Amino acid sequence: MKKNLPYLLLSLFCSFIFSSCATIVGGSRYRANVLVNGGPDADIFYNSRFVGRGNATIYNRRQNANKFSFVVKQKGCEDQTFSFNSRTFRGWACAGTIFTFTSSTIFIPYGLIVDLADGALWKPDVNDPSIVKQNYKSYQYIVKYEGCQNKVKEKIDVVYLKNGGKVRGKIIETDLKTSVKIEMKDGSIFVFKLEEIEKVGSEEIDQ
Repeated sequence: MKKNLPYLLLSLFCSFIFSSCATIVGGSRYRANVLVNGGPDADIFYNSRFVGRGNATIYNRRQNANKFSFVVKQKGCEDQTFSFNSRTFRGWACAGTIFTFTSSTIFIPYGLIVDLADGALWKPDVNDPSIVKQNYKSYQYIVKYEGCQNKVKEKIDVVYLKNGGKVRGKIIETDLKTSVKIEMKDGSIFVFKLEEIEKVGSEEIDQ
């Protein structure tokens, strides 16, 4: 036990020296709780990785609160990127670090040095209307997804018949002299002679 005592004391000393107020209270990361308003079925991607549908929790470094972005996607709709480019200083945490973790004999603000190094003195900018502080280490990002207001259009082939009808599907074979073959969505195939056809074109539909 006596042999291990110096190592134990050294360990406790190092833990004290290399810890600080802001790092202890809040840490160098925070929880970004993302809520997609208007897109409960929309997928959320952070750093190209799927993290949730409709809502997600992302752990972000405090010093990168001004470089935080994610993408919201939904099938048949446009992707939408949300970026947050501002952050604010944790004034009270900084004051606590200076007064609590500063050498009393020689003025060495080692706590402040640690906090600045790991970025613990920063937080998301709650002046942004999309950001709401939940507690000292959790912030909610409420974003409005509008990608489905401009749905991606898909084109479909259309055979217009002389009798006024039209058939939609995918043209799979065309013989300029005799006929047109078109496949329907259900897999059925129709062949129309050229004398039956008024024209061949395409239409845009929602995916």
